[in-house]
Order: sequence, then structure tokens, then C-alpha cells
Amino acid sequence: MPRPQTLPLAEEWTDPDAYVDALLSFATSSDLFRHLCGGVHILDFLTREPDLYTSLLPEHWRAYFDHHDVQDLLDLFLREDIPPLLDQSRRLAADGGKPDAQQGWRGAALPPTDLLEYIHQIRRLSLGRDFRPPQPGKPTIPKHIAVGMNVKKYHEVAHFSRYVDSLCSTVDEQRGDKITHVVDFGSGQSYLGRTLASDPYNRHIIAIERKHQFINGAKDLDIFARLKEKKVIRLYNKKATCKDCEGIEKSPALTQNASLRESKVPQEDNAEPRGDDEDVAMINIFRDISLAPNEISSTPHRNKPNKKSAAIKNQDPDKPRGTMDYIEHEIKDGYLEPIIKDVIEPSPIELKISTEQDNNAQSKDARVMVISLHSCGNLLHHGVRSLVLNPSVKAIAMIGCCYNLMTERLGPATYKIPILRTMHPRLTQDAIAYDPHGFPMSKRLEDFEHDSGRGVKLNITARSMSVQAPYNWGREDSENFFTRHFYRCLLQKLLVERGVVAKPAIPKDLYGADSLDSSEAGNPLIVGSLRKSAFTSFSAYAHAAVAKLSRDPHNGEKVKAGMAGITEEELDDYVAKYWHTKKYLSIVWSLMAYSSALVEAMIVVDRWQFLREHNSVKDCWVEAVFEYSESPRNLAVIGIKN
Repeated sequence: MPRPQTLPLAEEWTDPDAYVDALLSFATSSDLFRHLCGGVHILDFLTREPDLYTSLLPEHWRAYFDHHDVQDLLDLFLREDIPPLLDQSRRLAADGGKPDAQQGWRGAALPPTDLLEYIHQIRRLSLGRDFRPPQPGKPTIPKHIAVGMNVKKYHEVAHFSRYVDSLCSTVDEQRGDKITHVVDFGSGQSYLGRTLASDPYNRHIIAIERKHQFINGAKDLDIFARLKEKKVIRLYNKKATCKDCEGIEKSPALTQNASLRESKVPQEDNAEPRGDDEDVAMINIFRDISLAPNEISSTPHRNKPNKKSAAIKNQDPDKPRGTMDYIEHEIKDGYLEPIIKDVIEPSPIELKISTEQDNNAQSKDARVMVISLHSCGNLLHHGVRSLVLNPSVKAIAMIGCCYNLMTERLGPATYKIPILRTMHPRLTQDAIAYDPHGFPMSKRLEDFEHDSGRGVKLNITARSMSVQAPYNWGREDSENFFTRHFYRCLLQKLLVERGVVAKPAIPKDLYGADSLDSSEAGNPLIVGSLRKSAFTSFSAYAHAAVAKLSRDPHNGEKVKAGMAGITEEELDDYVAKYWHTKKYLSIVWSLMAYSSALVEAMIVVDRWQFLREHNSVKDCWVEAVFEYSESPRNLAVIGIKN
């Protein structure tokens, strides 16, 4: 596998350290960026006076936005070639602001120069997301292994399993000894591990998962993938084996009172994969039941041979086959040695047999690669740390997601006055947690000096925005979620004005630890997901949301009382009064989502930088391992030990 560049950067960056300095400098010095990524919350959009659109964006930007549709502005933010427009705008400013007939954008004036400069800065500092497969051809997963995968999961697993297998071979070549086991952090249903344990990879997988039900479900799927023995139900006649019942006439009616017992039999090498209906049902079906004087036996049902299973039947029986082992454990740090010891090290009996066959056999020569496909929050931090904490871990390949579930290590961020950010409970709670496992991991981000202090800090609002995927937005879906956001903000306005929710207090000084008081934060009331029918109108949304909030054990009665007696006319009046703000909200949300690409860049760079700071790590890099259009969180952090 060819070694990619250290970070997936734009062509102008030849030195990754220069890029990191530029990224951190911009992120900690640009007031607009800091307000868009952590300084404002969309729930406050209509509860502030003046509203966030007026407070947040410069007046000349707002005047320009009035001349364009939201979809045109999305094209400007995400897809337009910015450097030529920026050059034109700068020349226009140098000429005294007199445009000629050729200058302009989509029937109106050129965008403001400082807007173009901001867009350009976000573009040049974002990490590249283009996927360039290291191997030709599109990887596929056999049907009996891909059971349960949706299109997105199939794409992720197909590409990442091939990548991990290739990376294992690369590590084998660089280190001169082979990876013996692959540990899957937060394995879930073990789609990735099961694929790696199956042909053609045949890796030995240790799946670590804290949820018992996930492990049970994964083990059932292992049967379909031919990685575990399948259970065969045998029927027997209890009376036929009872001495007290000898002489009693046997009849087929005995089958009505027969008991069932389960026994395991080895999976036949030539057994066929089950059909789709059987995959869903996960049951054994039996046919050809014959009655004998002393027993009732059964023959397992098999599908008729088909061409799709030919590759499975013809698998080389002498080729080593992969294995799946499961450990039910809640990962709280990156130290793995005690957890996987019993799985990796052979038992005394196995060691004795191995020693008799090979006098050079080693019992404690485990060489592990830790992998993860979309570990949430701090779980990925634990996976990255495992490379430097465990002697047996020789490499890692980690893909993160759900950055909102990360914790904060350095305390609350500070913002320059005027402060736009109002106070909410989750923001306050996370900011003062000082979790040693939180962000940032690296000393470089911890010690970074800037105008507002020391250390790079990201609050939960910034981290939540960083999981957006604006480059995948289409016209229809973007309009749909702009509408959903508008309905939620309008509902918040309604809740505040009817006294259900207190208007959040605004800090009077810099947003530091002294200004955080959870008693003043109020309760934003989390609506969560609703049925699709709830978004057909604001009236439908309000009724559905209020019905759900009324079931809240702490605030339900207050919601019922405050929203009692509201009429359809009142709801319609709210829509009519604030409908014009939907465009403003859409613009702000688009700028927030677009800017948050740098939040994800800082999170990924921090994990990569952490590996660089340890002498035990020989090499580390970041690269895209599948298509952004299929799965936006496509950046893997790779590390290889000396």
C-alpha cells in the first residue's frame, strides 16, 4: 500500500506544520469563525433582540444576501471557484469601486471582498476529503456476510476492510513480523470484523463492545457468515427413552408432546447460504421428518445449489480461516492488555500442543492492530492512545464520528465582547468538566497561545456542527431541513413568550468560568426526532412537539399548562409574522455548517499530532478511506509503532 501524504491538504501546503499553525491561528483569531462555530446556537435565533442574523453578520453582507436566493448562496459557499472572484473584487476595490459591465455574479454585484476572503480561508484550511482507492476495482462483500448492512454501511465496510487488510500487510513488511490479531473498538454488530474474518481476508478479530444485545446479534450473524457453528434442533420422544414407558405403543401422535433440545454440529463445508427470508427470520427450517420406534430425527434444510455460492464451496480447505472473539466491556481508557490477554494468549493445553509441534513456539508474541469504524466521542481517543499504552498494539486505523459526544479537557472557551452566546445547561456542564480524556489530546493544541488565552477549546455547539455534511446537500433536502430548523426556532419563540421556557441569560463579561452559572441557563427542552408528517406545517409540528414534550417527566406539566388553549389562528399568525426570517436562518445555518469543516480538521489534526508527539510511533498520517458522498466522516487516523 503506497504511503499517502501526511495530511490531505490543498496543494499550497507543502509543510504540515505550517498548515497546523495557520489552522489554529485562524480558528482562534477570527471572531466571525468563533461565533459561527460555538458562539451562537440556532435555538436563540428568534429569542434575541436584535435577532442573531442582525447581531452576527456585517450589514454589507446582509445587504448583499438580499439580492440572492439561498440556493445561490449555497453555491457560493460550497461550489463556486472563489480565487477568480476574489481577484476581481480586489481589483475593483483598487480601482475605486467602479465595476465594468463584465464584473458581477449571477446578475448582481460581486460578493463583498471580506466575504470572499472568509470563504477562501475556510476552503484552504479544510482537510481534503477526496477518496483515491489504493487498489483498482470496486470491493464487494458476499451476500451471506453483508446481511443487515444498508447501502452506507456496505460501502464503508467494503472499502475499509480492504484498506485494513492492506495496511496489515504494510505493517508486516515494515516491522518484519506479522499482525496476529485485529481488535475492533466499539464493534457494534461487527459488520467490519465479520468481513475481515471471512474470506479473502481471514483475519483473527477481537470485537470489544459494551452492549450485550449487540454481541448476541453479532453472534447470530456470524452463523450466516460461516464463522460459527450453527445450531440444529433435534426432536426426540421422551417416552421412548423412559423405562417405565416400555411397551407402550408408539404412534405418530407422540410428536405432539415431544420435547426439544439443541445441539451444536459443525458447519458443513458445502452448505449453502440461506435466502433473504431466512436471513431475516434467523431460524432453522426442517424437512423430511421420519418417525422411528425409539426416536424422532430431523434433517437440516438446505437451499438448492446456486452459482453465487460456488466461490464459497470451492474455498481452499487448507487455507487458514479467520475467527471472531467477543469481549463485553465498557472501554474507559486505552489500556487493553488485561482485557484481551485471555483471547490472544493460548491456554496451557493449547500451548503444550503447540510446543510439541514447534519447539520455537511463543506464547506471548501477540501483535495487534486496533481499528474502529465510527467510534463515538472519546472512544476514538482511547483507541488512539492504545498505540502508545500497550506493548502488543503495533498499529491503529481509527475513524471517528459523533464529535458532540467528546468531552472538554481545558475548560470553557472565552469570547470577545460583544457576546452573542447565551447560556444553556449542556454548554455549561461540559465546559467545566475538565475531563482528562477529552479534547484536545495533543500538547501542541493544549499549549497553543492566542489572543484569548492558551489552548484550543471547542464547546459542544461547535463539535455538534462539525458532523454536518454541507457538500452532500441537495436543493430539496436542504430546503427540508431549513424548514425543520425554522419550525424549531419558531416553537422556541412561542415557548419563551408563553412562559414555558425562561429566556436564557446573557453573560455580562468574557465567556469564562466565572460567568458560567447553570442556575441561570434555563432548560431548552429537547424535542428530538418526530415523524415525517409532523413537518407538513408549523401547526402539525407544534402539536406533535408539544405532545412529546408534555410526556417529559420533569417539564411535562409546565408544557401542558403553558401551551393550553393555543389556537390554530395563533400558530398561523406566528408563521406569517416570522416567515421572512426563514431565509436569514438558512443563511446563518449554512455559514455555520460550512465553517465547521475547520472544527473537524482541528479534531482530526489533534489526534494525528498526539501520535507525532510519542517516540514509540514510527509513522502516522490521515487519509480518506471511502467516499464523502456515501459517508462524510471518511478520514482515518493511521499510526504504526517502531
